[in-house]
Amino acid sequence: MLSRTADSLYWTGRYMERADFLARILEAALRLAALPSRDGDGADTAWSSAIASAGATAAFYARYKTATERTVREFLTAPGNDFSIHTCLTKARTNARSVRTALTIELWEAINGGWNQLPEFEAGLSNRDGVVRFIEWVKHMALAFDGAALRTMLRSDSYWFLRLGAGIERAD
Repeated sequence: MLSRTADSLYWTGRYMERADFLARILEAALRLAALPSRDGDGADTAWSSAIASAGATAAFYARYKTATERTVREFLTAPGNDFSIHTCLTKARTNARSVRTALTIELWEAINGGWNQLPEFEAGLSNRDGVVRFIEWVKHMALAFDGAALRTMLRSDSYWFLRLGAGIERAD
């Protein structure tokens, strides 16, 4: 296997895992912010914690002054930001496209089909309901990706580099 093929498979797995992770962080922050707190700043803590969990504190505060629901939702979902779900899905698809022959049809369709649906969600990311629908869609897309990899790929180097990327991202 060529090193660039291994690299692209690794990063495909890593970016897909990161997109799922960011969606789950955002979902947790939405739930935590809805809970009442004693000191009244529970929502602020939830949003700043989401940014810290994403490992994007410096990048976030370089762009925004405070972590609010709107700014964190925008930062973690919108294109044009290296720490966004949109960017992760785009990079995963770009890497997968470069090694298309190393992937099964089902796995490619899970990635490419999801990427093709991405523009449908962009208009709804400005409100909470749209973000919740987007989060659910990202989680389903990640599950389709994992399922396609698990059920259709031979346990060859291609599979293991894909899983290595996902495993390292999860450990990170």
